[in-house]
Amino acid sequence: MSLLYISVAFYFLAFLTSLISYFLEPLKRFTFFLLFLALLFYVAHTGAIALQVVSFPFADTYGFYSLLGNSVLFILLLVSLKQAYLHRFLSLFAMFGVLSTTLAMPAEPSPYRSPLYSLHITSALFSYVSTLFGGFSSLLRLFLESRLKHKSLGAFLFPLNMLRKGERVSLNMSFVFFTLTLIFGSLWSRSVFGKHWIDDPKLLYVLFLWLYYALLVHLNLVSRIKPKTLSYGVIAGMLLAMLNLLFVRHEL
Repeated sequence: MSLLYISVAFYFLAFLTSLISYFLEPLKRFTFFLLFLALLFYVAHTGAIALQVVSFPFADTYGFYSLLGNSVLFILLLVSLKQAYLHRFLSLFAMFGVLSTTLAMPAEPSPYRSPLYSLHITSALFSYVSTLFGGFSSLLRLFLESRLKHKSLGAFLFPLNMLRKGERVSLNMSFVFFTLTLIFGSLWSRSVFGKHWIDDPKLLYVLFLWLYYALLVHLNLVSRIKPKTLSYGVIAGMLLAMLNLLFVRHEL
């Protein structure tokens, strides 16, 4: 737990330095350093639990949300290294890190010792990360294209080509990871319950999401969907995935 407290402390310190960096530009690099240091301590904490239980570190929604938040933050920081436009959001990133890491404090260690369970939950984690980035890429792309259409110079603050690529990469990754989630979930279910499928609400919803993303991916591959329509579809997929993440619960 001490590693988790240190992580939260570094996130909070990064929040303070990010505020000062609005007046002292050189502090932005130090803020990045503190954010990555906070992430390092968080990874050390979760890694220690994973080694202790020899499985996925957490078994409840608190831990899953915590890992999801820190995973999203890590990708945002990597993108921010090349996109200076995102530097103005460092204080928001830091507070997001504080909240995400704090969620791990009441989280319970996983009671399952199966590598299939670990692969199943890890695939699910990356599925939601992919849907989030795909949805936000599409939202930002539509917003900037609208600004560009009205000849607003502010639309050039973020590369549209990168957003288009990110949208499609995230779409494909969502489909791949939802596929892996179902495969590993089926194998784990067979080893625990003696059958490859159980009628659990969350798993049924994941199957629906897999079908939805399979349709979007194949329509995109055969060029039977307009770019703008695809963006709306990716945004809808993100919202559908968030409904499953936040409101649908396992009955196991």
